Amino acid sequence: MNKTEAIQRVRGIVVFAVTPMTETGFGLAIDEQGVQGNLTFLADAGIPVVVVCGGIGELWDLTDDEHDRVVRSAVESVKGRTFLFAGAYGSKEESIERARRIEKAGADGVLLFPDDDAIPTREALLDYYTSVSKAVDIGLMPFRADDSVDIDTIKRLADLPNVVALKEEKEDMADFRNIVLSAGDLMTIIGAGDVLAPSYFLLGAGALACSLSNILPKLYIEWWEAGQQGDYRRVMEIHTALAPLERIRKRSGICFLKAALEEIGLAGGPTRSGQRMLDRRDREEMRRFLGPFLD
Repeated sequence: MNKTEAIQRVRGIVVFAVTPMTETGFGLAIDEQGVQGNLTFLADAGIPVVVVCGGIGELWDLTDDEHDRVVRSAVESVKGRTFLFAGAYGSKEESIERARRIEKAGADGVLLFPDDDAIPTREALLDYYTSVSKAVDIGLMPFRADDSVDIDTIKRLADLPNVVALKEEKEDMADFRNIVLSAGDLMTIIGAGDVLAPSYFLLGAGALACSLSNILPKLYIEWWEAGQQGDYRRVMEIHTALAPLERIRKRSGICFLKAALEEIGLAGGPTRSGQRMLDRRDREEMRRFLGPFLD
């Protein structure tokens, strides 16, 4: 893997894709055609990076066989058109095994969720990432949500030969700026979330991950380009327009995203997450706010 080339490809809007499911009468099943249709929609829109089997993709509710089928379906639909990551979690040994399966399926990278109980210290965390890095030749994306991963740890992760991006979710702007200054030339720093997107643009994010980009990928690409061009009037216009949808998404989570995908003719279906499905009133509200973007 050419790390420099991979870092350049992992820039712009990063879509963390939902996992479409269908009701079979014997429980929920993966909708593999839906996976392919949804990801083709994103690739056709020009999305540069997609992550399947992440948190929004209900990673922890998928069997290993289901995970494999989602990744293979994604590879078949967008290989070579987007940089494709797939999520993996667990202990060091479990993550290595899952990362190898992801590599074998043909994905470009792995988003890693280490098991906090099995990896309790920063040195253990570095050993975890170093071991996974040695086990595969595809890109790695560590995930940061709190101070257990500090700036020094991030710098050491950035030195690994196939760590190409960091998903930053701590939502501390001072930390974010320090991370960009310390490691932004060694890997892509991904800001996560619609609400703080204008701040991420100003602070030098290399990429932006927002769940509503599943539904409105072209608008998010326009948003990203406005931020890169310094057109902050347009950045704030889009931010304001998206705010009502983001409020509904925050309330209803994956269920909202799946319902919205169905509304635009793509695959959603039920969820295993335990979240409340949208009722008639919720769907009417969703249509009212989503409609103007679809005209």
